Amino acid sequence: MGGGATALIFPGVAKAEPNRAKRLECAAFRRYRFDPRRHPWTTRRHSAGMRRTPNASRYGEAYKILAILTALSLALSAGTLRAQKFEGDKFKLADYWPLHETQMRSLLEGGRFRNLANDTTLITEARLQTFTEDGEKEMVVECPEGVYHRAQHSLDSAGPLRVQTADGKFSIAGEGFFWQQTNSSLFISNRVHTIVHPDLLGAQSSDSPTNTLDAKGVEIFSDRFAYAANTGKGIYEGNVRVSGTNLSLTSELLTVVLPMYERQLQSILAEQHVVIDYETVHTTGERVTYSAATGIVEVQDHPTWRTGQREGRGDELVIDLTNKVFRANGQAWMKMPSQSMGASDFLPRQSSLTNNSPGPTNQFVEIRSDNYEVRTNSAAFQGDVRVTETAGDQAKGKMSCGRMTVTFSGTNELQQMVAQEDVVIEQDTAKFTAGKAVYSGETGVLELTDRPAWRAGAREGKGDLLRMNVRSNEMRASGNASMRLPANELGQSFAPTPGAAGKSHSQSATNQFAQIFSDEYTLKPEAALFQGNVRVDHPQTKLVCEQMTVALGSGDDKTRRVVAEHAVIFDLTGDKGQTYHGKGEKAVYTFNITPTATNELVVLTGNPSLETTNGTFRNSVIVLDRAHNKLLAKGKYQMQGLADAGTTNTFQWPKKHAK
Repeated sequence: MGGGATALIFPGVAKAEPNRAKRLECAAFRRYRFDPRRHPWTTRRHSAGMRRTPNASRYGEAYKILAILTALSLALSAGTLRAQKFEGDKFKLADYWPLHETQMRSLLEGGRFRNLANDTTLITEARLQTFTEDGEKEMVVECPEGVYHRAQHSLDSAGPLRVQTADGKFSIAGEGFFWQQTNSSLFISNRVHTIVHPDLLGAQSSDSPTNTLDAKGVEIFSDRFAYAANTGKGIYEGNVRVSGTNLSLTSELLTVVLPMYERQLQSILAEQHVVIDYETVHTTGERVTYSAATGIVEVQDHPTWRTGQREGRGDELVIDLTNKVFRANGQAWMKMPSQSMGASDFLPRQSSLTNNSPGPTNQFVEIRSDNYEVRTNSAAFQGDVRVTETAGDQAKGKMSCGRMTVTFSGTNELQQMVAQEDVVIEQDTAKFTAGKAVYSGETGVLELTDRPAWRAGAREGKGDLLRMNVRSNEMRASGNASMRLPANELGQSFAPTPGAAGKSHSQSATNQFAQIFSDEYTLKPEAALFQGNVRVDHPQTKLVCEQMTVALGSGDDKTRRVVAEHAVIFDLTGDKGQTYHGKGEKAVYTFNITPTATNELVVLTGNPSLETTNGTFRNSVIVLDRAHNKLLAKGKYQMQGLADAGTTNTFQWPKKHAK
């Protein structure tokens, strides 16, 4: 049989695919070729003495019969091929697991269908179901119209699509898709919309029942989507948006790991311009990962966060959703309103030390450290901690330490701040140093221990314990307390004079400070109170007593007042080298300058006595007029030694008491 027979038997095939027709012809004749040895009628004719020489004419009838049978068989075969191009009203195609030939892996069904070229079929109302190896239903894919590719075992369409897991806890819809049946891969090219049930978002563990992004599930929108069942990885790309009751997320790329076999979300990775709003927390970064097993969110590449009036950043941000914990690692920074620290400033105000007025109320606190951890009612900062309090664009105070913890009350106000390791607190010209600082928001008291010290302008001091009340602007130093301040703040008697006892002017100018020691002292803007073993040390004045009050002037106020009480003993050196040694229960020193005169008096009471270079003077009240170089007394007096009224001292008393 030649080409004509092929064209007759396979008219459609020969016209469309001549090579295929020839192959079919050869295969058919190999299958149906005549062999006289296999047929009984040839044996009988051989036994009748017929010649055995092969001759086509002898077998002409046989060839005719063979040709008819062959033509019929091939015609039926060709009819079957043509029948596959027919349309139908119901489509059904099953695929089985290789090792479980009776268990379906997928079932593709549809309404009307029409076979197309390249072994494809157009199916309307297509519905594809997938199953696990143990027969459990996995997911359902539905679309109004799709093209099924037999060779590739795939389904695609430019129209809409909806995919849903068998339990209904995960669904995805979009337009334009490609479904690869062999590896359960899905690609959606437009308008992707996913709904995730809350059961899929958190770890199914009784130990961590709150490890969930949203208690009512989330929706995911994107331009494109790709999913591979073998990895359980789904990738959303382009204008990604995640929304839920307490969650909102936007990014350019979102990768979720959600194995269909386990039907449980494992992780989420959001990349490129990520913005997250979770409950009251606003977070940004370039790379965000979430683990459902731990409830941990990690934000990298310039992460930032904000909640209420607090905000922060770091090289890496870790959020524990279960325990509501924020951790910032590397170049960590945090900012919060200073008012949330309590009724007053976070750092002690300088006014208690240098008489400045209180600062503005619109203040913020910025904290930098190597890392920090913020919980609902507390925060801990570690490594090179630096705190700056600002008002507008101006820094009003700062603190540095090795580590710091802060606790908040239920009203989000500061309850306690504890700073440790080389604590330094500075505000304008004021400075505190200590090994440990504890601030109470309830009392407004800052306590410094472990070798604490302070300095404010030209004043400085220390003690075993420093307590600073930032609300009353009061500081107390307890235990081995001392204070150093300019001598003229105590008055002229405590200030060096150019002509003092053989000292040059340059020498006296370099020694202008008074040192005061006591068991403790309290320092306020207007006064200082020293108590217990008080001792004043200055080249021109030495004084000891049990209690001393110093009135501190400010600005142009030239008034000075020092009151020493209980077992007072002092030594004064005059501008001409004369000395005064006084005792009593109380000594009051007053210095002031008026437009008309300068007054400087020392009044001794409580069984006082005053020794001078001319003798010893006793009276119930002794007045030493330093401005006029006079000794005044009223009432009865007692004097021992000589008095040179014209040179050193002048004694005045009522004549009726003269002896």
